[in-house]
Amino acid sequence: MKSFAKRVLFFIFFIVILLAAVYFGYDLNTNPYVLTKTDNEVIETEGKYLIPGGQTIGVELKTEGILVVGLADIINTDELSVSPAKIAGMQIGDKILAIDSHSIEGTDDVLKYTREQGIKDYSFTVEREGKIFDLILSPVQMYESDELKFGFWSRENIAGIGTVTFVDPKTRKFSAIGHGISDSETGSLIDIETGTISRANITNIKLGKKGEPGEIMGYILKNEHLGTVEDNTSFGIYGNIDNISMGYFSRDLIEVGKKEEIRIGPAQIYSCVNNEIQTYEIEITKIFYQNKPGEKSFVIKIVDDDLLELTNGIIQGMSGCPIIQNNKIVGAVTHVFMNDPTKGYGIYIEWILDEVYNDSQ
Repeated sequence: MKSFAKRVLFFIFFIVILLAAVYFGYDLNTNPYVLTKTDNEVIETEGKYLIPGGQTIGVELKTEGILVVGLADIINTDELSVSPAKIAGMQIGDKILAIDSHSIEGTDDVLKYTREQGIKDYSFTVEREGKIFDLILSPVQMYESDELKFGFWSRENIAGIGTVTFVDPKTRKFSAIGHGISDSETGSLIDIETGTISRANITNIKLGKKGEPGEIMGYILKNEHLGTVEDNTSFGIYGNIDNISMGYFSRDLIEVGKKEEIRIGPAQIYSCVNNEIQTYEIEITKIFYQNKPGEKSFVIKIVDDDLLELTNGIIQGMSGCPIIQNNKIVGAVTHVFMNDPTKGYGIYIEWILDEVYNDSQ
């Protein structure tokens, strides 16, 4: 009897707490992207709702340290061809973090320091495949010049055009591009220190064709800043929108579709290739079973005549376009087929959401 009485008291206590939580508006749901829309107001429910993207944006990223993107031979004062970087074992894709224990943020730091120090042995702290070690390089003076060279090319900034996949109206988190930004030589994800997204103006479209992907051509409107980038992941970049009420992200909310709901058949993408967001028809032609996240979740084919006339299929800059089926956002465009620009891959929206929220918590 005492045990039964305890259970009854516990049940009553639970009901009281639940009613108090509802009355005082306490958020019992900890999922940051659980949203819906009622009378134009966002409230929490059991469904997942997002603002779908489709906007073309300019992306500017600054890498951590400086990235080695090429190695070169230098003609020295003895008219001999030599590359101190190659001799020291430097490789394309290495990330230079410091010289002689002095932190390096950009190529200007390298030039300034070496001008001050002159020809000597320098200890370069580099990161390669997650391992950090030192390389000893001694620059050479160029033939008929006062310049000192180590024999490597580097960069610290990356810029390009992509597409927003979604914005979360509650957290102001956004995701874009649908795949990671990787080094062209090594294929590895580029580590970033900071980044921004801004509006972009499309000036021309390079049509896609077999063996040669097309491209959205335009320029970044740097004075029309939209938000900041937090990370570059395998499933795209993500970060925070400064102000979602500015009108640029004004579409109605859309429910998130689970991967089990996707079916072979008609679907749509939102894209801004014509300088305004429009809906274009596609077909989902193949679905892959994935028990763990991957960039290539299903195959899509562009069937919309207007889009085919504009782009001839999927082109660079369209990565990240949201994919809609049965009025739910189910994925994002990731890659184009090199042998057929009308076809490409999509990624499940669930994989992107997991990446964004698991990394940010």
